[in-house]
Amino acid sequence: MGCNMSLPEKVHFFLTGEVGSGKSTVLNKTLAMLAVSYGGFKTYFGDDRASPDKKLYINQAALPPRFSEQHIAAHFREGKPPAPVLDAFNILGAGYIKNARENSCIIVMDECGTIEKDADMFKKEVLNALDDDKPVLGVLKLRASGWAEKIRNHPKVNIITVDEVNRDSLPQLLYKTLATIIGSKL
Repeated sequence: MGCNMSLPEKVHFFLTGEVGSGKSTVLNKTLAMLAVSYGGFKTYFGDDRASPDKKLYINQAALPPRFSEQHIAAHFREGKPPAPVLDAFNILGAGYIKNARENSCIIVMDECGTIEKDADMFKKEVLNALDDDKPVLGVLKLRASGWAEKIRNHPKVNIITVDEVNRDSLPQLLYKTLATIIGSKL
């Protein structure tokens, strides 16, 4: 599908909510309905998600998860704050966003929060994308502060809280809104 833009004032949508509320599910269902090219990044845990000692991974949004050392974005250890792998954010994550800005109809950012607070190149690419008019569909950690406030308060960003009441209807609503923004004939 083409990427002809018809631009309202707020073209970016970040989902937020409690852990397990369905934010990433809403994002994935919306992307499936849109059936347009998308890029950007997704972060995810492996099979050890329930363990206090686990790894967070990052990969291109349109590709399946990769559980290699190269894709580790942070280490979680019991009783310690997460230890980010800044190169994963600054090289991989920033590159995925830049590539999506140049080659995709929608930029996916799943998820932004506090772990990447010291990844300056990554944060710069996120904010550059928000300054543009290519739609962003992302997830923002509910209680993220610091640099995440720049996302939350950006004039082109809509923040949508996902909960049990709206999570089933949100994909259709986002689909209609984003289809209009990208000018696709869906």
